Amino acid sequence: MQIIIDVMSRKTSIQNISKEKGIAPTLISLWKKQAEDAILERFKSRTRGRRPKTVEAADKAPELRRMRNEARKARIKAAHLESSLKDTKARLASAREQMAALAETMGCKLVKNVRRRAGKA
Repeated sequence: MQIIIDVMSRKTSIQNISKEKGIAPTLISLWKKQAEDAILERFKSRTRGRRPKTVEAADKAPELRRMRNEARKARIKAAHLESSLKDTKARLASAREQMAALAETMGCKLVKNVRRRAGKA
C-alpha cells in the first residue's frame, strides 16, 4: 500500500521503487492501475437506494440456475463414466492376461479377432 501511495503522490518514480524493493516495474504499474480503478469506482456517481433489477436479468436468473445445475450434473456423470471406463479397461486387461495364460497352458496360440468393415471384401 505504501508503494502505491508513494508512486501516486509522486514522491518517487516506479523505476526507483522497483530497484529499491526488488519488485518488477510492471507489477507496480499494475498495482497503481488497480488502485486508480478502485478509487474511480468508489467515487463514481450513483443514485441512492437499490438499483432496480432489469426484467431481463430477473427472467434469466432461473434459467441460469437451471443451466448451472445441468452443467454440474453433467460433470458428475462424466466423472462417473470416466471411472467406470477405467474399471472396465482394467478388467479387460486382466481377462486378456488370463486368456493368454490359459492358451499357453493348453499349448494354443491366440489370434487377434480382426473385424472387417462392411462393404469391403
